[in-house]
Amino acid sequence: MFQVVYENRESWPDQGPLLVKAPPVAIEIAVSPTSARQRANGYLVTDVSMTLHATNPMLLLDERPVWRLSLAMRLRGLDQVATLGTLDVDAQTREVLPLTSQQIRAIRDQANAIVTSLAPETTPAI
Repeated sequence: MFQVVYENRESWPDQGPLLVKAPPVAIEIAVSPTSARQRANGYLVTDVSMTLHATNPMLLLDERPVWRLSLAMRLRGLDQVATLGTLDVDAQTREVLPLTSQQIRAIRDQANAIVTSLAPETTPAI
């Protein structure tokens, strides 16, 4: 399997779907990248971590078109410190394709390791 990336130079319409034409495919996409990102961020805050934010939506045209979003870990005062995976949102229904419990655990473990490495060392009180 391989990916083909096609950049659409059109802006997303203010209302309604967009007909995406990437020869030889033409498909109407109902969910905007902004809407998919907002939905993904709601899922992340509720089910994964408040430090993760969905970024860089990429439309994947397959049997089930999805928006694939990067999971950016942001820390106050440092902005984005890492990308810890991806999350898919159905491009027709706005449904988040949930991460498995193993994926969530791995993301949290990575996040904890990053936070630990960024935390200043403390000296024991004598």
